Amino acid sequence: MVCVAAVALGSSTYAWFVTNNKVDATTSTISAQSNAAFMTIAKGTTGANAVDTTSVTTEVQTKALYPATFGEETGATKGKFMTGYGTKLDNGALSGNLKFVGTGTNPTGTYSEATAADYALLQDFNISSKGQNLTNLSIEKVENAKNSTSTSELAKALRVLVTNADGTVWAVYGQKDAADSTEYEVKLTSAEQNAAVTFGDITAGDDTAVHVYLYYEGKDAKVTTKNLQDNKLTATNAVTVYFTATAVNK
Repeated sequence: MVCVAAVALGSSTYAWFVTNNKVDATTSTISAQSNAAFMTIAKGTTGANAVDTTSVTTEVQTKALYPATFGEETGATKGKFMTGYGTKLDNGALSGNLKFVGTGTNPTGTYSEATAADYALLQDFNISSKGQNLTNLSIEKVENAKNSTSTSELAKALRVLVTNADGTVWAVYGQKDAADSTEYEVKLTSAEQNAAVTFGDITAGDDTAVHVYLYYEGKDAKVTTKNLQDNKLTATNAVTVYFTATAVNK
């Protein structure tokens, strides 16, 4: 089992100015309002419509996770959590076949089964808007949280899976393979040929849920029993997910 640190999440939207205040004109009956939406985020699946926060930080306790794959390993079913066994103590190459994760007699590798069986860590968030509807909710970038200095062997194996409310649209982010890079890139998406995805629209005053799962990609060369025994698989960096969307005039 391995450990995962807290994940921090932020949201932002860009325009000439951002406000949720309505200002009445003094010489007529018309009024002025921002042409940029005020995008808010909250922990949980509801509540963003009632707050003014544009970033939130989770309070995740250290969590032990088993390695899994969501489609990167050869022979895996894309969009399902699967797991397997390494070849030797110091060789994490897959030996034999993968199996779906879960705790029941006939697991199918769903999101809920992965979290219940300690293959993934779930954090729920919701996003709202004040003033305007938004379209094309998407991820601008994923990066290590500021001031994170971890040198964990697990850094390259950490995956950030973001889904829409019902899990039908999703994207997996992980660090680039280059040894000296800490930059995150898209590894998989729910679209054909892993094309870019959006997570839906946001109606002003309503809450739109997004789910963030953290897991460790089992095919990563560092995820071996020997490294675990040698205490090299320590907690990873916190990560920040930046959401963005396009404002639409109401």
